[in-house]
Amino acid sequence: METLLYLVDAALVSGLGAWMTVAVADNWRHPRMNAEAVAMVVRFDLMARDFPQDFALIAHRRIDNPATIRRLFLAVRAAETLAAVVLLLSALLLVLAAVGAVPGAVATGAGVAGAAFFTLIWGGFVIGGNYFAYWYCHQWAQSNHFMLMYWGFFVLLVLLV
Repeated sequence: METLLYLVDAALVSGLGAWMTVAVADNWRHPRMNAEAVAMVVRFDLMARDFPQDFALIAHRRIDNPATIRRLFLAVRAAETLAAVVLLLSALLLVLAAVGAVPGAVATGAGVAGAAFFTLIWGGFVIGGNYFAYWYCHQWAQSNHFMLMYWGFFVLLVLLV
């Protein structure tokens, strides 16, 4: 049964790792796509256009400096890259724990760290998005970030139980 549990944990962590790897690979291969989406949110482009009275209340939060926006995107991409690496290595460690090649506590600890990192990245997007009022014009992004945060949280719960 212990072997099966490590393999299940490995599969769950692999899912997070695969998702994050595909997502961050696009951020490396096609950075303009997500960099422009980040810029649109932090500049309040759509809110300023569609909800000018509400935008006026929080316009002081706007970030329109291209260098600052670029650094923000680079930080996000770096965090996602690190999370992908930790998750994939954790999944490998969990498989190795299943066959007795590494201590289970080490593998599970790595999986917990990876799943927590994944969850915190998407929680950070929810918090940051809230600050930039992305629920006004970017509801799909907000919903997506919540779903990813919950996915990571549920994997984290499985690893901890």
